[in-house]
Amino acid sequence: MASCYKKRRLEHEESEDKITVTDKSMNSITHSGEDSKNRKKLKSDVENEGNLVVKLVEYETDPEVLQRRQKQIDYGKNTVGYQNYVQQIPLNKRTKELPKTPDKYLKYSRRSWDMLIKLWRKNLHEFDPNFGEVKKECNDANKKVNDDDSSD
Repeated sequence: MASCYKKRRLEHEESEDKITVTDKSMNSITHSGEDSKNRKKLKSDVENEGNLVVKLVEYETDPEVLQRRQKQIDYGKNTVGYQNYVQQIPLNKRTKELPKTPDKYLKYSRRSWDMLIKLWRKNLHEFDPNFGEVKKECNDANKKVNDDDSSD
């Protein structure tokens, strides 16, 4: 017998001292604490079995880190590929597969942030004016190297 999983829509209620997550069946979980006021946001999800999963999402508050991240984002937005991307694909037509500017306000380790920026910039290169030609040249060069190696 196939079991049917029902996802419940969650409603968030936030107050000064507590955060309450309520699902449609009126089950609720309350999280209290001073550290949740400014830096943390309660994020919830319902798993397939209907169990409520609550995750705390932290926000970056260090001004030096935010400034460094903004500089990296500005550097990526100041490319021809990004300008082409913005012109070719309107904001409402973008999908999950397309490059998305990383959120500088979310808490990431330095290594994770650098990887997000690296992947974002790499994906933006697909919108460079001569991307198809460069990709073809790289493939031809790789094929020639592989052919030379196999002939030895």
